[in-house]
Amino acid sequence: MVIDEQHRFGVAQRATLRSKGSNPHLLVMTATPIPRSLALTVYGDLDLSVMDEVPAGRQPVETHVIHPLERERAYQMVRNQIEHGYQAFIIYPLVEQSEKDEGLAAVEDHARLQKDVFPS
Repeated sequence: MVIDEQHRFGVAQRATLRSKGSNPHLLVMTATPIPRSLALTVYGDLDLSVMDEVPAGRQPVETHVIHPLERERAYQMVRNQIEHGYQAFIIYPLVEQSEKDEGLAAVEDHARLQKDVFPS
């Protein structure tokens, strides 16, 4: 399993993932020195891996910010890419809805996307 930005990934989510197998492999990624990651590296049993260059042959990544009024146009762009054999990712600011944050959450919006936007 891969966890990016560990400080935003809750204890409950980590426990759920660990319960899915015996001693699952784990890669924790961060671009900043987060105290929890540093402490686990120094005092825990994490090994440090440094990725300081782009893998050979890597294609450029295109990132687009789409405003809510352009959302249907973005969904059509994703459909076109999928039809041509490519893949696309929809990134959410939250995994699950939070009482503190009103942003869209992946878990809650997944059903809507699957049913209404990308039924095929």
